Amino acid sequence: MLYVLIIIAIVIAETKIKNHIEKNRPLHAEENILKGKITIRKHYNYGMMLNFLENKKELVKKISSAALGFLIILFAFILPKKGNKLYKLGLSLIIGGAISNVVDRIKRGYVIDYFSINYKKLKNIIFNLSDIFIFVGSVLVVIASFFFSKSTNSVNHEWIYQVANNQMDTI
Repeated sequence: MLYVLIIIAIVIAETKIKNHIEKNRPLHAEENILKGKITIRKHYNYGMMLNFLENKKELVKKISSAALGFLIILFAFILPKKGNKLYKLGLSLIIGGAISNVVDRIKRGYVIDYFSINYKKLKNIIFNLSDIFIFVGSVLVVIASFFFSKSTNSVNHEWIYQVANNQMDTI
């Protein structure tokens, strides 16, 4: 239940933040906070990460939705099993962030990104919290996969590949 609550909390918090940014910030207007370490700036991302496939909005919606569907099926399979807490936490973070971004893509036609980190090349990349949750969750899933792949409660990776192949066939 904790993992489902994490997903719900991410979706609710990110929806409120994105709605606030959408209503109260002009597009591309910048405001530095935390002594200039973070820049708040509203940006519309019509593609995937770094505007990849920005001219193929429908394809991006299909890929994002299929990936989210796969993750939800995987999560439903793993959730009732004992153990794999780090893996479940990682999936929860990924799914929470993915739901928020996919809903944006479907509802608005773009994802609202709203901050950048003013450090070297990162200052040119605009994120949202969903992106951070997806990244951190992915790192946790990879770590969990390495450390727990030999345990009796490990994820059946062959099953994951079969589901992934079936999901990709639907695109």
